[in-house]
Amino acid sequence: MLAHPNIAAQYNAWANHRLHGICAELPGDEVARDRSAFFGSILGTLNHILLVDILYRERIEGIDSSFSGLDDTLHVDPPALSAHQAEEDQRWIALTKDIDASRLDESFVFWTLGLDNRDRREVPKHIYFTNLAQHQAHHRGQVHNMVSQTGLKPPSLGYIDFRMEIDRSLITTPSER
Repeated sequence: MLAHPNIAAQYNAWANHRLHGICAELPGDEVARDRSAFFGSILGTLNHILLVDILYRERIEGIDSSFSGLDDTLHVDPPALSAHQAEEDQRWIALTKDIDASRLDESFVFWTLGLDNRDRREVPKHIYFTNLAQHQAHHRGQVHNMVSQTGLKPPSLGYIDFRMEIDRSLITTPSER
């Protein structure tokens, strides 16, 4: 594991805030325009990111999901979607705050989403959390690209930028030669 799940949750909140911020500058028709991405539009992809964040948290909390598919629409109103994402990000930060890193090799069992064809999975907890972080970054990258297609310049979502922003002591200047 490269980053503790709580740091990953903090990064996720930071990146989502930046990405939702630029998306708020777009007219509604641009946000909803089909751009041939996995989930169609910026709005569809942001809905998917939120849905999976909720799905992964519900699994950890032992809650059976009510979602029928990974493309369920949670919000058609971008501000409502952004507010819900920010709330979910805070839930993740709270949920991961006290995770004991020495227990991340323990198995975690979950069922995949599906009504007729659910598969049982068992993976170490560190893989579960890393997969969530990878999933978020993957789809945020798609949104980042779609935003650039609108003519707006999307913000940097780099992990190093995030870490340097929250801990200025990480910034060093090489000594002059």
